[in-house]
Amino acid sequence: MLHWLLLAGAYAWLGFTAGYFFRKWLEGSLLPRYRAEASGGRAAPAYPAAPSPAPPIPASASATPPSATPPSPASASAAEEPLDWVDEANRVLGVVPRSEMRRRNLLHRVTATFVFHPDGRLFVQQRVPAKDVYPGLFDPCVGGTVTSGETYAANAAREVEEELGIRGAPLYALFGHRFRDGATNSLIQVFACIHGGPVQLQEAEVAGGEWREPASLERLIAAGRVCPDSVAGWRLYLERFGAGRNFARDVAPGLAPSGRTGR
Repeated sequence: MLHWLLLAGAYAWLGFTAGYFFRKWLEGSLLPRYRAEASGGRAAPAYPAAPSPAPPIPASASATPPSATPPSPASASAAEEPLDWVDEANRVLGVVPRSEMRRRNLLHRVTATFVFHPDGRLFVQQRVPAKDVYPGLFDPCVGGTVTSGETYAANAAREVEEELGIRGAPLYALFGHRFRDGATNSLIQVFACIHGGPVQLQEAEVAGGEWREPASLERLIAAGRVCPDSVAGWRLYLERFGAGRNFARDVAPGLAPSGRTGR
């Protein structure tokens, strides 16, 4: 009796095994071929295909958010101004548009001009919110990015005339310094000029401004409301020429003017 039970179990196991492998053979060979013939010669996928990701929207097709202010033609052209990309020795590596310089934070040339009143006060302006770097901060310098082929002195004279309407005042080249942070990367030439007359603010660049005593500027610096590169330049100015000295009376008489503003 036991012999027959073992033999029946063996036959049952062989039948199960044979059936299992026969079914696998059908699924792997005959059924795909049948499905391919039924679908016109194309093999049906074993699983539903994953949906393809949507193609990215080109930048040119992106809509401007309703709350955003579209750039003015002047700011758009300024973004494409050609600038000299320089190395640490101030040698030109290439010419790039301003927008690329900002995007890559490339080293470039900049001027910063302190505008002193004959009585010793300093003109401090506030940058417009639309500026591409340090928007809305106060600035004791008239700053400018030197365009390709332009000299530092020519840029300083142009910026003082454009931003404050000052023409004919002598410019004094003071010193150069290196500055870098997350917003800008520059070789800065610092100038000064003396002007006792009225100023005419450039609305596209300057939100406002007034003559301030150095102590008033220090309070703005302490509150973190002044452009960092200009703070660095102001500290170097104080080290070289002394705090509390009147530039027009005590400093300028010993310096040779490098040129005059205006053309």
